[in-house]
Amino acid sequence: AAAAAAAAAAAKLPPSVASSGSAILRVSHVVAALLKFDVDAARREETEAASNALAAAGAGPDDVIPPPRSGADVEAERRRRRKSMGRAIQSFADELNPVWAALGEACTVLEPQIAAAAAVAATSSRGGTAAPALPAGARQIQPVVEAYFALAAAVNDAFKRIAPSPDAPSVGEPGRNATTSPEQGGGVGSGEGMVTSNAAPSLDEDDRAAFGLSRVTSPAFGLARSATPAARSGRAHPTDPSAPRPSADLAPVAEEEADAGADKDGPGGVTSVWNFANEHRSVVNALVRSQPGLLDGSLRLMLEKPRLLDFDNKRSYIRGKLKRLAEREQMRGSHHGPVRAQINRKQVLTDSFMQLQHLKPAELRGRLTIQFSGEEGIDAGGVSREWYMLLARDMFNPDKALFELSPSGDGAYQPFGNSGINETHLAYFKFIGRIIGKAVYDGYLVDAHFTRPFYKHMLNIPLNYDDMEAFDPDYHKSLVYMLEHPLEESGLDYLTMSATADYFGMETVVDLIPDGRDVSVNDDNKLEYVNLVAAHRMTNAIKEQIAAFTEGFNDIVPHEIISILNPSELELLISGTPEIDIDDLKNNTEYTGYTTSAPQVRWFWEVVKDLSEEDRARLLMFVTGTSKVPLDGFKALQGISGPQRFQIHKSYGGGQRLCSAHTCFNQLDLPEYNTKEELKDRLLFAIREGSEGFGFG
Repeated sequence: AAAAAAAAAAAKLPPSVASSGSAILRVSHVVAALLKFDVDAARREETEAASNALAAAGAGPDDVIPPPRSGADVEAERRRRRKSMGRAIQSFADELNPVWAALGEACTVLEPQIAAAAAVAATSSRGGTAAPALPAGARQIQPVVEAYFALAAAVNDAFKRIAPSPDAPSVGEPGRNATTSPEQGGGVGSGEGMVTSNAAPSLDEDDRAAFGLSRVTSPAFGLARSATPAARSGRAHPTDPSAPRPSADLAPVAEEEADAGADKDGPGGVTSVWNFANEHRSVVNALVRSQPGLLDGSLRLMLEKPRLLDFDNKRSYIRGKLKRLAEREQMRGSHHGPVRAQINRKQVLTDSFMQLQHLKPAELRGRLTIQFSGEEGIDAGGVSREWYMLLARDMFNPDKALFELSPSGDGAYQPFGNSGINETHLAYFKFIGRIIGKAVYDGYLVDAHFTRPFYKHMLNIPLNYDDMEAFDPDYHKSLVYMLEHPLEESGLDYLTMSATADYFGMETVVDLIPDGRDVSVNDDNKLEYVNLVAAHRMTNAIKEQIAAFTEGFNDIVPHEIISILNPSELELLISGTPEIDIDDLKNNTEYTGYTTSAPQVRWFWEVVKDLSEEDRARLLMFVTGTSKVPLDGFKALQGISGPQRFQIHKSYGGGQRLCSAHTCFNQLDLPEYNTKEELKDRLLFAIREGSEGFGFG
């Protein structure tokens, strides 16, 4: 305690925070463990009672049959015990209010130091993959931050309804199991039996209703669901035995069941913790960045408000979940041997579809080796990267009639409304969804940029009328006018909760809600109407394509894993950072045979700095196999064996040779040219004429 107090004083932090941190965290874990023990004890009692009742069917006339307990009685008893424990934990957390106040002061002191450390890391001459170093005081307060979140999470769990135990037999329904979402695992950090808090950034039911979104649907998921994990179970992979096993224990409490003893706004309540995370976001994210496992433990409550997490922390969390998914499949023996595909460059999409679309999700998540017909290139990573690039180019080819450019002119794509001219179009959409999912699963970037509504559908975020602006500005203006003026005044009081749709030249009426054609639109429900009709107009013609693509994507990457992202972050996850920062590339380059002071190296960077964006992308594609930058910048560039920086090797044999590359190693072989002009001419010829194709190795 004395050493902690001394360190805190040196960092100008309140000594009480540092000296008590570890003790508070230990106590917090104890009370959280008591809550879990109480749940397990209740389960054992329920299982024993149910087993006795089931055995009673074969009891003799003189046997004593234990009195049956109704499901309602068991549920009420379990909830009573949990709430009692929750109130005790809440009282304990509230008593620590002086500590939480001191913690806030400590974070205020630390924030400038964390910002300075991040700036130093960003401008470091060698970059690197390590997170910015934490200030000395941050390590002292980390146990207190963990305790603050752990206690709030325990209280939060205590006032959620307990779902039926998956292993407990039910009287009259033996063998019936609870059905919940995949990839939840049973509660991380606090042991099996606690809910994982990976809620989507979508609104809860009350907010949906307030914004007129409660009945806005997505063809990918059906009725827009609650943001709680148990309610987002949706469609997992029912036919895929390798899919993650459902396992969850807590469900949301209905509003009328809320307990007055749960003071979420109290000093140690959930709301207080989220306000703390919002006010001291940089500190909380710095702790997560330095120790990503915190999101699977003490700070798991942050996943219920993912907007408070920085994107790099979300990405690390997603990668960790996908890694554990792969490990579980290996333990179950679900991983298969490598899948090899020989692809003709002239028909990349067709060949890939014919050879890979029949694979099960577990097979497609395994090792995939690509070889282009007539080429000797060995796929150690570089060939696969180019395959993804060519596949994206081919699937957006207008001749394929699968995708079309967005009307907004931003260069993004959406499914083509008339893709049905190809009778197998839905199979293609599902396959493309799987391939995009596999790219995310394997850590590859794909040059595939979709419209914002399309990403919303993938995340099960309801569309609203503002999404219409990019598609039909005039119609959007009419919807805004409708909201801002009384319907009678605008002459729109004849509307009903329905819309018209053109089906092969025939106009049909579509109900936006059940029996919507008989429900009048009025000034009270018009907000819901404009959201429903906007979503209908943007979605109706492509609903089957959206559903097929999303199903394929979720076959490989379960929805629950990416549900913490927003649409812009999902685009970054799939396609990478769009800008090519030459200074970042230069700072993360290694040399063999050359030094940084060699004239050829100086000329190279001078030429590259003057290249157009298009030629920069060509250079990157020439050397690495893709024109996209990793999400973490060039410090996170991947090679055959994992992280592999951009490399420039001296190529011997005379200056008349062209530059060559080994994409599997992110390696550029640069001859010893005599002049800058010669280097520029040879380099441009190589990247413009030789950006596709692989020789041996």
